[in-house]
Amino acid sequence: MKTQYIIDSHAHTGYWPNLAECEDTLLKSNKKHNISFCLFSFDGTEFLDENDKRSRLVSQVIGFSKAYDFVTKNSYEYGMLCWIRPHTENNIKEVENFISNHRKSIYGLKFHPWCSRLKINSQELIPYFKLAEKFDLPILVHTATDKFSRIKYLEQVCTEWPHINFIAAHGVLQSDHKSCVRAMLKCLNLFCDTAWMQMADIDAFVKNKLMDRIMFGTDNPIDGARTLDEKIYTEYFKNKIGLPEEDYNKLMYKNAVRIYNISEKYLKK
Repeated sequence: MKTQYIIDSHAHTGYWPNLAECEDTLLKSNKKHNISFCLFSFDGTEFLDENDKRSRLVSQVIGFSKAYDFVTKNSYEYGMLCWIRPHTENNIKEVENFISNHRKSIYGLKFHPWCSRLKINSQELIPYFKLAEKFDLPILVHTATDKFSRIKYLEQVCTEWPHINFIAAHGVLQSDHKSCVRAMLKCLNLFCDTAWMQMADIDAFVKNKLMDRIMFGTDNPIDGARTLDEKIYTEYFKNKIGLPEEDYNKLMYKNAVRIYNISEKYLKK
């Protein structure tokens, strides 16, 4: 079964290992796999890990600008998320001005607790939550089992900010995803993406009637040109678990259209 469109709701650009190569890899791999529309964020990592592939770090507004430049060159196929850096920067007015001036190209905010060494429920995030409310933007949040990225912190924030939609990237990375399912059942404003989630694990979301709140995402091109060729993603392209047509379309594009407010006029077949 093929779906009418494919939206990758979780991709990136950045110095991986350099910007030109990363952008070129994203463009070519998306074309190869018939990605209709791609939501991406420019890498806003605040702290490097040992043996990190990134060649440099940049400030958030410079990162926004580089993402916007990419969008303007590929405006009918790409939309940007603003990757925020609340731990090391204090320029919320500048961030607000950028969003206000480029709102048509911006589909949400992105926050990575591990890369910022900061939990999502930290006070430093409050000004960004207020911006999300003001501009009606969802927030994509990396979730995993490390001490900064646990789903319980995001669940708390979802309860405290009920008018913002939050997306749990990875549905809790390298887990059985059941903690994400439990959090989503408690919080109606919590969604998730499938970046590095085995397609077979979607069964838990099907059983809990959560197929309106999960969307396809990949982290492309974190593993370079081969990212979308890996089995974990080709199984999605082939609907390996045999989802009914309605659920498969929701997963592969319809939920992203609704949650990120993507106009279908930008989708290509």
